Amino acid sequence: MEIKVRRLLRVLMPLVCVGISAQAGEWELGGSFAIGQESKGTISSNGNFPVMPYTVVTSRFTGLWYQGGVHVGYQVARRGLWGLWLQGQYSEGLSHPSLYHSGENYAVGSTLRETYNGSADYKSTLLGVTVTRQLPVGEVGLSLGSRSHDMSITGRRQTQVNGTFTYDQYSVSHNYRDMLVAVSYTLTQDQGGFRSFQKISLGTGFGSSIPAVNPGPNDWRMSEAYLAQVRPSRDVRITLGVRL
Repeated sequence: MEIKVRRLLRVLMPLVCVGISAQAGEWELGGSFAIGQESKGTISSNGNFPVMPYTVVTSRFTGLWYQGGVHVGYQVARRGLWGLWLQGQYSEGLSHPSLYHSGENYAVGSTLRETYNGSADYKSTLLGVTVTRQLPVGEVGLSLGSRSHDMSITGRRQTQVNGTFTYDQYSVSHNYRDMLVAVSYTLTQDQGGFRSFQKISLGTGFGSSIPAVNPGPNDWRMSEAYLAQVRPSRDVRITLGVRL
């Protein structure tokens, strides 16, 4: 991840230096609202039942992911119809999607099962750059940035060991980073001393720092890998604000 960011900065720094002497210096301040795609259930298994060991994992979130937050941007370069912005966003969850996770591990002479139900609190931070091009009406943009995710989940866990059940409360914190690429369309209106703007963007994440999950006899309990797999990485975001 750090290597990707360093490469990105090496490409952008010459543009930033040019932009300092070009028409630049506009600030963008606003609030944003995002809706994440509802996660679908994933069912994973290894082995060939009834050959042992045999593992089945079901993990999913139910409910839409709503986020509200703040947005800030600074235009570091502008040449003709093209512009370069540095942008940041901080968002917190407005909804609490429900997690269901079930891991079952069958081995010779033993059966282990863990079922978990909980709800999520979450927030995210984004730092990135956006290249824009002015159109006859509005402007389009292409963004690339580094995104961090923080999520905490609390709920109830049921554990079964060879037919004996136990229950307890459970909590887990989930932190990871990925890269975000997004396309956007922005409209602006002159308000005299400033301009107002309305922006809609569609983003998707890639390059998560969480390793891929491989269900098996040693990897069937709820973990960050399963959470990252079923948490949505795409969202639609609406941002309203002013340019100064």
